[in-house]
Amino acid sequence: MKKLTLSIFMIITMLFAACSNDDNENENGEGEEQAQQQEDAAQQQPQEPEPVEFSDDEFVDSDEGVVVVNGEELQGDDYNTAYSLVKSMMHQAGQDVSDLEALQDETINFLVEQELVMQEANDEGVEVTDEEVQEEIDTLKANGEEQYQASLEQLNLNEEQFEQQLRYNLATVHYMEEAFDTEATDEEVEEMYDELSAQMGDQQMQDLDEMRDQLEQMVEQNKQQEAYADKVDELRESADVEELL
Repeated sequence: MKKLTLSIFMIITMLFAACSNDDNENENGEGEEQAQQQEDAAQQQPQEPEPVEFSDDEFVDSDEGVVVVNGEELQGDDYNTAYSLVKSMMHQAGQDVSDLEALQDETINFLVEQELVMQEANDEGVEVTDEEVQEEIDTLKANGEEQYQASLEQLNLNEEQFEQQLRYNLATVHYMEEAFDTEATDEEVEEMYDELSAQMGDQQMQDLDEMRDQLEQMVEQNKQQEAYADKVDELRESADVEELL
């Protein structure tokens, strides 16, 4: 479940990163070569599967209790958003989504994990303002209204649901930045370079210095995901969870 949860977390984060990159390129007039490389890489990727179908009976009433986490009850609204994300991500990953009972279990696990991290973020004083959420949404729309709407459709979310998930994600990002030391050392960057070189085999790679910024980001992302997973394990060990479905 950790991998799935991190995948959902990362896909929203990637939306932020794409917007940030677009802004930087527009302001600085740079990044054309990087954009071309990303386009070339995208063209080499297999086509994404068709959007998965949903039926009404897969969802629950908006005010129905679903799970209680450390005294906080999560209801149908939370579940339905999470269910759409879980099923969509599993489908895109090529996993079987025909077992609705298994999907329900995955969704509840996702909700519990998300709530535990949010509770921890709140305890640490992490706040996300309405203005911050709206700014992210405005940026996404400004970089392509059609793409934004297509993303919502692909995830089976309406704008209100996406806004709420965006709020969760921003809080998680802020918390992870404050709680986890993910700075990449020179040694870790060199190890990552060596690993990639070994994977490339006879194919030529850029010099380490030319790739340093990219390698640092990869190392920091890996460390952040590991720290996140360890923190979730720690929170789960002491959590009081009661499933209601």
